[in-house]
Amino acid sequence: MRFNPYKNKRNSNEKKPISYRFLAVGIAITTGVGLAIPTPSLANSQSQQQIQSSHQIINLSKAVTMTLESHPELKALVAEEAVWQGNIEQAAIGERPQIGLMIEDALGTGEHSALKSMQSTLTYSWLLQQDQIDGRVNAAKSQASAVIVEQKIKALDLSAIVAKQFVEILIKQERLKLNQLAVSQAQEVVDAIAKRVKAGKSSNVEMRLAQAELVRRNLAVEDLEHELKASHYQLSSLWGKPQAELKLTGNLMLKPEIPSVESQLIKLKQIPQIQQFVNEQRIAQSQMELARIEAKPQWQFTAGLRRYEATDDFGLVAGISIPWGNENRNAGTIAALRAKQDVLATQQQALMQKLDAQLYVLLQEMAHSHHVIETIQLEIIPVLENALTEAGQAFDIGKLSYNQWSDIRRELLSAQNQLLDAYQSLHLQHIEIQRLTGVPVSDSE
Repeated sequence: MRFNPYKNKRNSNEKKPISYRFLAVGIAITTGVGLAIPTPSLANSQSQQQIQSSHQIINLSKAVTMTLESHPELKALVAEEAVWQGNIEQAAIGERPQIGLMIEDALGTGEHSALKSMQSTLTYSWLLQQDQIDGRVNAAKSQASAVIVEQKIKALDLSAIVAKQFVEILIKQERLKLNQLAVSQAQEVVDAIAKRVKAGKSSNVEMRLAQAELVRRNLAVEDLEHELKASHYQLSSLWGKPQAELKLTGNLMLKPEIPSVESQLIKLKQIPQIQQFVNEQRIAQSQMELARIEAKPQWQFTAGLRRYEATDDFGLVAGISIPWGNENRNAGTIAALRAKQDVLATQQQALMQKLDAQLYVLLQEMAHSHHVIETIQLEIIPVLENALTEAGQAFDIGKLSYNQWSDIRRELLSAQNQLLDAYQSLHLQHIEIQRLTGVPVSDSE
């Protein structure tokens, strides 16, 4: 449901109290409707509707999906999976067996002249290396799993970026609508004071002040229009189509509930950032196992066939080679990896403490934002609306100056902007909590 400032509008020929004309802004914010956007421009409603009909309608869920499908940083991580798949395949390839041919007692002198006493040996040698191959494959698989965790972290970060920019655009659109209404109302004030000047009830000074106020309101609208163009371009560039024209839909008035600290702490222990530390420790463990395996001697077996030219006979040959030395040649590497595991465990604990504090602060800020919204909606804006009504009536009969009346209008506009600030803070805090706890951004934003 969209708020229509012209709904139930009186007949244009019917004179309205000036104070009534300024209640529309407060109603637009306090009634809980009208924050599904965009709204047609007040000055060019028909042309804007024609333009927007050709725009792509996008909600938060769709914006996040398009970004995750198209963002180059995620594509790079997906491509990196193929790199690690190749590394795993390469790790499964061991040392090739060797075929050897040896010639002895040939081309010598006397009995060993020419080839008559020659001995030729054809051998086949291979290593017992299956344990080493399995160790390398496991280490490569552990490192490859880190890419999956990085993808999850990047997806959460990008989703949060999209959601924050999306909410900021919704807020700017509401500010634009608020300022457009203020322009319309400022114009009505100028027209009303012009009639009072002609009747001798107001001075030209009040007329000049009202005109200056109208110019300021127009400048505020123009600033927001430029900011929205830049924000649309920035948001759409996340999914690779920065020239796309956007029509965003969302409901800022839907306030997210404040989750309990206990439930969020449980989620915090399962986030990809913590999984990343766990995975790094797992990688270090697999590298330690590989180092232990590689420190063990690799036995080499040889088998072959020998021919004796002198007697025209054949014989089998066989051999085994065992590297000499102890198995502690990788002791330094193993000690370094074990120390790395301790470092990672400490860093994981430090990150948990940091995120725990951030989460608690955000939950407290969400509770405060809820309180601010309720206070502004129920206690501040209604009071200012009543004050503006009374001030308008007093101005109509000459009991209040233009400056006093204008100050009350500015106070009401400021309160409405503060309400938008509070809604923006609430949604951004909720988005950050979702990012910290690894929860996909919902379309409730």
